[in-house]
Amino acid sequence: MNIYFDNAATTPLYPEVLIQMTEVLQHTYGNPSSTHAFGRSAKVLIEGARKRISKWLNAQPSELIFTSGGTEANNLILRGCIRDLGVQVVITTAIEHHAVLHTLEALAKEYP
Repeated sequence: MNIYFDNAATTPLYPEVLIQMTEVLQHTYGNPSSTHAFGRSAKVLIEGARKRISKWLNAQPSELIFTSGGTEANNLILRGCIRDLGVQVVITTAIEHHAVLHTLEALAKEYP
């Protein structure tokens, strides 16, 4: 039996997830921000997923933000906390992921 401990980098998919992703990637590839039929179909799927996930999390659908990955999510939350919430102190260490460290370095220059 193999045991994988690097889930911070990638995570194995459940077979059901792979089936759903393959179906969507093959048949619903429109830009969800577009007004054409392909885009509207994609938007319906995304908003349906947003509602289901928010229900599991006991949150409002409007509270869920989908990002393309960890780096974008880190940037979004760190920039939002500092710019919009006025957070003035962020504690981290030198072993933090560079996506966080680089964002904090840039924010330190933008908000001295």
